[in-house]
Amino acid sequence: MGSARCVEGAKRRFGIQDHSEVVMKSHVSPIRIGYLIFPAFTALDVFGPLHVLNHVSQDHNMTLSLISENLKPVSVDRTIIDGVPQGMLASSASPYFTQFVIPTHTLANAPALDVILVPGGIGTRSINATQPYVDWLRARMDDPELDYMMTVCTGASLLARTGKIAGRNATTNKFSFNWVKSVEHASEVNWIAKARWVVDGNLWTSSGVSAGTDMTLGWIEHLYGRNESEKVRNIMEWNALDQTDDPFADYWGVV
Repeated sequence: MGSARCVEGAKRRFGIQDHSEVVMKSHVSPIRIGYLIFPAFTALDVFGPLHVLNHVSQDHNMTLSLISENLKPVSVDRTIIDGVPQGMLASSASPYFTQFVIPTHTLANAPALDVILVPGGIGTRSINATQPYVDWLRARMDDPELDYMMTVCTGASLLARTGKIAGRNATTNKFSFNWVKSVEHASEVNWIAKARWVVDGNLWTSSGVSAGTDMTLGWIEHLYGRNESEKVRNIMEWNALDQTDDPFADYWGVV
């Protein structure tokens, strides 16, 4: 991953003019977006940002890859492997209460990407099961074509485990804040306790669950201007919080 120079280069490549009130359309070079999905990712961590991107992609050229370890359907908010509940919620009142998402690519054949998004969820606590995703992220962090790395909620734990964000500013879910800080290499990250989302160059990390949608709207404003992000927000009827508005840090006692 590059510096701010890389971010500005990405804007030029995508045909984006850097002005808060200008909305540019580019149909030449698509923004190639990849979303990691793994068993027991949190639904809103993925579908909140994707709802924003579904709207924005009507006017701006984008591609989407849903990337998992293999092409089997991926269970949401539960770990269900070959029809068998596993993990932390296997003994819950409703172990089969889930939805399934079909990946488009595997870790092995994922295409070149400009943007990678990493969700959180209970699945991030399965250290062994998520190691292939951590290894993949570690390699992709060195990809010169990658312009933005973005995490939602405890997805930051997977990125921290790569050791590739040492010294960088980041945030994560406040309910799980101390757990995320305990994973391998997390002590090397500068964790920001009170933030809805944090931007450190081309690294964007959000607080928990719904914060990922706020971050994505902020990213759309960063790329295309406030008019574009506000249009989408109003279509969604979404009451957004700004980057520093984080009531949950106080609620969960992390500040």
